[in-house]
Amino acid sequence: MEYFLVLTGILMLTMFIHWKYNLQLYLSRKGMMVSIITIFLIGMTWDYYAVWRGHWIFPGNGLIGTRIFGLPIEEFMFFLIGPYFALTIYNMSNSKIK
Repeated sequence: MEYFLVLTGILMLTMFIHWKYNLQLYLSRKGMMVSIITIFLIGMTWDYYAVWRGHWIFPGNGLIGTRIFGLPIEEFMFFLIGPYFALTIYNMSNSKIK
């Protein structure tokens, strides 16, 4: 549950920053979707490969317990929220420096 709570907190913070500074993250919805889906697919492929090879595991402690094809739901959330967070912080910083 901890991983989910941290991701939810990051999402709420990111949404607040996005709203507060009225940031334009993408030029179009299509560009946004292509970016998010590309990062998501690369990240999930990487995760599945790493778990399959035994490089890392996701033990039950700190997780909700719901899994999709063996990966916790939080990992899917991570690859959707993480890029949004990074892009928002980058754009906020970039707009403040100018």
